[in-house]
Amino acid sequence: MGINRHSLEAVRTVSVDGGFIELRYYQPHAVEAADRVPLLITHGGPGGSSVGLYDALNPLADQRPTIFYDQLGSFASPADLLPEQMTLKRFATEPRCILDQLGIARAHVFGHSWGGAVMTQFCLNHPDRVAALLLSSPLLSTQRWIADCNQLINNIQRELGESVDLETEFERRHFCRSDQASDQEAVRCERQRGNNKLYRQMWGPSEFQHQGRLSDLELFPSFQNISKPTLLICGEYDTATPQTLEDARSMLGDRARLEVLKDAGHKTYIDRNQTFIAVVNHFLDQLDESAG
Repeated sequence: MGINRHSLEAVRTVSVDGGFIELRYYQPHAVEAADRVPLLITHGGPGGSSVGLYDALNPLADQRPTIFYDQLGSFASPADLLPEQMTLKRFATEPRCILDQLGIARAHVFGHSWGGAVMTQFCLNHPDRVAALLLSSPLLSTQRWIADCNQLINNIQRELGESVDLETEFERRHFCRSDQASDQEAVRCERQRGNNKLYRQMWGPSEFQHQGRLSDLELFPSFQNISKPTLLICGEYDTATPQTLEDARSMLGDRARLEVLKDAGHKTYIDRNQTFIAVVNHFLDQLDESAG
């Protein structure tokens, strides 16, 4: 096992609307890397945790200062949210609070799944604080997500019949496709950290069943207002489908790039871990070179 080329420099709590959130700040050992634009990362859910993202993506912190944070109501940032606090608008204020606390003028911002919606909205609200937008299997439209999942479900039932264990088969095909024991253990640990109550309140009982407070989430009409370099990543069999992300890329125009990872589901960063890290680093390295 190699030694990380970064260290945990700080664990801090940050005051946000409704409570306090925890961030974990990692600094590269190399001086040149430490001077690069920081990368701010958050998780999916709602109600997930960025601990699992660090477990999988910690090599990113070898290349630039990297901050992982848990959103309010999530694992390291526990809180009982009121209904009026369970909004994309409120969650999208948290990145600014973090950057202000750390004295960071601009950052690359990265969100997985629901976290992609959070970071997209933050980019729309505060473009001056964003160097680049990185969206990993993002939730960009609730209605589009459900329509895509319905099609995936129809495909399973057409192939295997109505009596199939739908949730198990859906997860095997479209959530995490890796059959390695260590990868399945990583998914299990991530789930243990999740706030299932918040997930159900905001989203619903499962990835393909929406009954929560995000029914009106729709970011596609706002893409024309995003001018930052944008990286979209999804899996070949992702619930954030390649076609939906291609439509997003098309609307974002030349400033956006799409990477579809072969034989990966929604947990792209687990299914194709090394490729995922290489894609993110290459995208950010190119921005460093163009800025230099």
